[in-house]
Amino acid sequence: MQKKHMGWLAVMLATLPLTAMPHAALAQTQNLGEINVTSGRVEAPAIQSNKPVTIISRADIEASHAANVADLFKGSAGITVRDTSGTGAKAVIDLGGFGDSAASNKVVLIDGRRISNPDLAEADWTQIPLDQIERIEIVHGGGSVLYGDGAVGGVINLITRVPQSGGEVRLAGGSFGKQNGMARYGIDTGRLRLGANVSGDKNKGYRDNSLLERFDIGGRFEGDLTDSIMWYGSGNHHKDRFGLPGGLTQAQVDANPRQSLQLQNHGSTIDNFIDSGLLASIGPVEFDLPVSYRKRNSFAHFGGAFPFDSTSVLRTVSTRPKAVVEQTYGEVKTQVIAGADIDKVKGTVTGLDSKRNRDGYYTQLSLSDRDSAYVVSGGYRTERVKDALSDGSSAISNRLSAYDVGASLAFGDFRLRLNHNKSIRFPRLDERTEYLPPLFVASFRPDLLPQTGRHYNASLRYTQPSAWLEVSYQQAKLKHEIYLDPTVGFFGTNSNYVDPTMHRVLTLSGFWHAHDLAQLSGNYTMVRATFQGGAFSGNRIPGVAQNRVGLDVKSDWTQDISTGLHATYVGSSFMINDQLNTRPRIKSYFLLDATASYRWQGAEFFVRVDNLTNKKYITTGAVSPSSGAFGLYPAATISALGGVSYRF
Repeated sequence: MQKKHMGWLAVMLATLPLTAMPHAALAQTQNLGEINVTSGRVEAPAIQSNKPVTIISRADIEASHAANVADLFKGSAGITVRDTSGTGAKAVIDLGGFGDSAASNKVVLIDGRRISNPDLAEADWTQIPLDQIERIEIVHGGGSVLYGDGAVGGVINLITRVPQSGGEVRLAGGSFGKQNGMARYGIDTGRLRLGANVSGDKNKGYRDNSLLERFDIGGRFEGDLTDSIMWYGSGNHHKDRFGLPGGLTQAQVDANPRQSLQLQNHGSTIDNFIDSGLLASIGPVEFDLPVSYRKRNSFAHFGGAFPFDSTSVLRTVSTRPKAVVEQTYGEVKTQVIAGADIDKVKGTVTGLDSKRNRDGYYTQLSLSDRDSAYVVSGGYRTERVKDALSDGSSAISNRLSAYDVGASLAFGDFRLRLNHNKSIRFPRLDERTEYLPPLFVASFRPDLLPQTGRHYNASLRYTQPSAWLEVSYQQAKLKHEIYLDPTVGFFGTNSNYVDPTMHRVLTLSGFWHAHDLAQLSGNYTMVRATFQGGAFSGNRIPGVAQNRVGLDVKSDWTQDISTGLHATYVGSSFMINDQLNTRPRIKSYFLLDATASYRWQGAEFFVRVDNLTNKKYITTGAVSPSSGAFGLYPAATISALGGVSYRF
């Protein structure tokens, strides 16, 4: 770490009160339905967050029998899933209504380690085996103070399972040639916890040339060196290959939605990481000192009249040191968090040898009473990103700041959350790359400006022992929003929208355990994402459905037999790159899925049926900037997945 980085961190740590705090256990069992670490970057009851938080628990994951992580998000509050492959290989999760730029306007983490890519690629949801996830935490709304670049629509954190003694094996198969299997085994000696896992998938896909093959192997450990120092680490090797079936015209969809006209298009990914660190309580301060290395190779081949290959090789070294101090003064509890996020990325992106250095420093203060009837907080971050070609030429450096203030207030059975924050987003490496005619040679663009946003969030939650109901409203006004302008250049050009854009999200969600046979949950989300001036003034941002509904009914018939019904409605949206709003819309659709499981001793037999009504529908479509033609991406009709797992 450079001296100037240490200097910044020292200044922030100096603001911590140097008084004793109660020692926090390094490994403990928590109520996962109430505890989250993402909203405050430390473990705390989710109710203390001043932004809405969605938690998908381990029980939810197991009950869903989903094939991949992207399937879990379908029908979730405030989220839209777009999948051009139908297998989850290229699924895009839209958190907050950003359409084509959804991947760049949220942060995705695994155990707090950023897996959001420095290029435009979405996080690879197939590289995260579901059997390794303990819970998923989703914070809705801007979170740039704690998470920096890209935390505009929200943050998704996948918390993996702490190794335990025992193991599990699972085999499943189903429609369209689906096959998957996994095995995991763990050891817990009390002071040492070790776990290893291996899993794989094979899926021919609903459409021609939509094959997906995936293989993962990884491990995790935790070791208590002393009563106050824990050494931890994890690593994973991921490999996949997939087809890219491409889009179809409406006539081609009507004739045969399973066909592909781009049988030569395909891609592959190899993604490896290792992460390790120390968690220690030293005097008044609890430190987390991790470091990680990641290498990601991605390749895609596109055939046709002008065939070409797209290759990206990115190597990332990062560290995210953090210190936390808690103290009680009478009836007032204080908590101070200070830390840094430092990444160094180097590699090849869309034909250019590029590098990126990112360093962000943050601090946040929270005050609350002993019972958390009120929690108020404020935080600040400064972050710099420097992009350049690997030879040092065409360098561009930007520094931005973010702030966040909010409160969580209890009034009897009601909880009011209020928040105002500023978000930041820097251009991605390939957004700084353009291909200019006539030779279409890649060149570096230093002129693209960073994006900033002002966010206002409010929510009200009513809680009873067996039910809760929450309504929330989010508003984000963005300046210099980065988007692909299809009206400029042969392929379109990444640009800053000169005038502001507005993203408004209204969500109503709830849960009621009426009976073991009727565990009901549901949500409704309304999104208004619009251009506020300029050439597209008043138009809707493409790729954003205005209305979405999710409903679930879970029934435990006996201790060993459970069933579930899951309904999803997604309203119409304009196609990607249709900023003029003149092309036909992607039609709305309604889906009904079902699950059933039977548990006997250590075994569980399960079946999941997706799209029970055999609905023919399309999740996304895009307009070509070069030709003006548009392509539609049909999704799978009815399909089933069945299997068995055994724990020992």
